[in-house]
Amino acid sequence: MSVHHPGSRAGGGVSLKAIRESIQHGGGKSIFATLNLVPMIDLFSMLVIFLIQQFSASGELMLVNPNVAMPKAGANKELDRAPIVALTRWEGKDSPGDLLFENNKVVSQKDINEVKYPSWDIRELAVVLKKNWQLQQKFSGPTPEKTKALRTNRKVIIQSDRTVPFSVIKMVMATCGRNEYREPNFAIMVTSGGDEGQAGVK
Repeated sequence: MSVHHPGSRAGGGVSLKAIRESIQHGGGKSIFATLNLVPMIDLFSMLVIFLIQQFSASGELMLVNPNVAMPKAGANKELDRAPIVALTRWEGKDSPGDLLFENNKVVSQKDINEVKYPSWDIRELAVVLKKNWQLQQKFSGPTPEKTKALRTNRKVIIQSDRTVPFSVIKMVMATCGRNEYREPNFAIMVTSGGDEGQAGVK
């Protein structure tokens, strides 16, 4: 083993003088280090696994209207994709909110009452539901089974604000049931206790 003159060195016996000369005058070898692929592959593998875990197979079912504060509940079941009937915030008779179908206004809630609709069949909503059912019958799925399931799907999602009177909600449910959509589902905010668990808490 050869003996080196003592002096400042970097790493495994490489003198700082040699590094300085290499930088100033250039060297025969590239100063770029080789890329180690194994850690990079591990990193991308972990990233893919993370994204898969965060992915929702059911997709985005609905867009929550900012004027709808949905009721809270502890018990829940995942909703299937279905037409959405929304009832926006009720702020009194002067601002009763609207009835929306797929985020499009159908009628004002101030007009939804038993005097105007004694049979509990809201005409404006009924027309929209019938048109949507007819369009639904024309759609085809990727397989015959999917097509049949789509054309026989009678579910509807009711997205109602907590301030909307039940008299309005029951008329909406009755109208949906009389116009092909006989399986209403309510959109909720999932909490541990729900609204009933917070009763009496101010």
